[in-house]
Amino acid sequence: MADRRQWQTLLHYRSVAGGDGAISDVDDPRFFLAPTGKTDPKAELVATLGAFFSAGPVGGDPQPAQCAFVARYRWLKVELGFDDRRLPPQDCVRFRQWARELDAESVTLVFASAYLNNPASLFGHTLLRLDRRGQTEQTRLLAYTINYAADDSGSNALLYPVDGIAGGFQGRFEIQPYHKLIRTYSDLESRDIWEYRLNLAEPQLRRLIEHAWELRGIQFDYYFFRENCAWQLLTLLEVADPDLRLSDQFALWTLPADAIRLLARRPGLIGEATARPARGTVIARRYEALTANERRLARRLRNDPSTATAPEFARLAPERRALLLELALDERQHRRAGKVGEDQKPAPDEVAHRLLMARNRLPRRAAQVAVEPYATRPETGHASRRIGVGLGQREGAGFVELNARASYHDLLEPDAGYTPDAQIELLSVAVRVYPDDGRLALDRLTLLDITSLPAVNGLTPRPAWRIHAGWEPYPRPDCRDCTAFNLGGGLGVAVETGWPWRTVWFALPGLEIDYGADLAGDHRAGFALTAGALLQPAPAWKVLVGATGLDVRSGEPGTATRAVVRQHFALDRDVALGMDWRYLEGAHDLTLGVWAYF
Repeated sequence: MADRRQWQTLLHYRSVAGGDGAISDVDDPRFFLAPTGKTDPKAELVATLGAFFSAGPVGGDPQPAQCAFVARYRWLKVELGFDDRRLPPQDCVRFRQWARELDAESVTLVFASAYLNNPASLFGHTLLRLDRRGQTEQTRLLAYTINYAADDSGSNALLYPVDGIAGGFQGRFEIQPYHKLIRTYSDLESRDIWEYRLNLAEPQLRRLIEHAWELRGIQFDYYFFRENCAWQLLTLLEVADPDLRLSDQFALWTLPADAIRLLARRPGLIGEATARPARGTVIARRYEALTANERRLARRLRNDPSTATAPEFARLAPERRALLLELALDERQHRRAGKVGEDQKPAPDEVAHRLLMARNRLPRRAAQVAVEPYATRPETGHASRRIGVGLGQREGAGFVELNARASYHDLLEPDAGYTPDAQIELLSVAVRVYPDDGRLALDRLTLLDITSLPAVNGLTPRPAWRIHAGWEPYPRPDCRDCTAFNLGGGLGVAVETGWPWRTVWFALPGLEIDYGADLAGDHRAGFALTAGALLQPAPAWKVLVGATGLDVRSGEPGTATRAVVRQHFALDRDVALGMDWRYLEGAHDLTLGVWAYF
């Protein structure tokens, strides 16, 4: 029985490298009843059966074993046919009260889109909502959720990435009201949310809830790329239905969007999907729907309610006036909410009160504006991993390029399923083979590249920014394939226009440091300015034109100029063609290639 799939999922066991033995993902000794339970499924099964005869407290929330590990007990009772006279069942009052409070009838998978200002949320976040019996659209915020997250409260900013990658944080499952998470993800962080109804049978739902009870207070080592929220969600669903082998599909990393794509491929598992646009999305979409004059009035209204009595405001149709008042009020409250702690009471806002009074004096519904999330359904996008091959030439020398990317998305790829005008690239590498002499050379190795180009608007301005770390090509007359480590970043502005197509223009002043043995003094550092445009002539076609100027203040003297023209044409969701032309401080580089996503 210790080798049965149900027992393996209940204890979070998986095969060790080489397939000889097993180890549990759980790192809390309170979860195991045998001293060797983490690595010995049989010993844990024997110890569990023995503990069922005892009333001694065990588990993360100490109580008798039958109640602390109710999912184990109920499964084993069915499988082994416990005789209640020889093994009297204990009355698990606390569990019954807890389950009655949840009153769960179904489960919804919730996906919060990427939040670039928090490393732990760069790739989005997933959780499960336990929908109550008789729940309506108006009452779903009162439902409870099963949420797995890292406790990073004591983290040092410099060690944060190391702790996240190496498992330095503790992860825990928490049962939380949905409205608290909505306040954080949607209202404060402006993350669009997608909700997917899961089609679980009643016994599967019951097992999931019983196992969630067992996991309360239990600690896991949290890893950003593997044992994260997406991974743990998949293991919960495997407990509900052991025939699902979901986590086996991910060897090195598990991203929330990839997990949802995997679930979507399971026939009948995912039902209807519902969008919950973030509060910031609602504000931005309403602002986009205004005329230039209405936008100017909305900007005035949010700080000066007397604008509602101005003649130019009075000339607007009543439903447009209502829209502007609601927009100004919502934007002001949204801005203030981010400055107030969850448990703090906001100070009285006289301006908001006057705006609300003006809106109440206008007995008309506001003009309706269609509000669609900026982040579309994640399963509609390309897969996050990519490989490619290309042909090219640098200064007359032909080459074959092989490239690969661990994850996730760059500016030129279609926006479907991803945050528009944003780029997160992790572990991207390109090597080149020169047929003329058979040489193999590294062209570039990106450790991390994050770029965010939100178009500025007068109502809710946000900066554009970029950070990059990795090895980049620095050709020299006597060294065609020299590289240097580049660390750089910039903070600036982006503007969207409709000419010549949808175009995002950007300028990012910043700093750059290059380190390499072929640079004079082994390094150079200075002020940099990156400027360019991201154009979209067609839905499947994007073009990036940009240039970077570096004014060196330390190390190798002088200035440096680089330029790039890149094109990306999506043939299908997971197949694309690309063309890159680069000017590298005097050297010209052209590559044509094809990419496949998986």
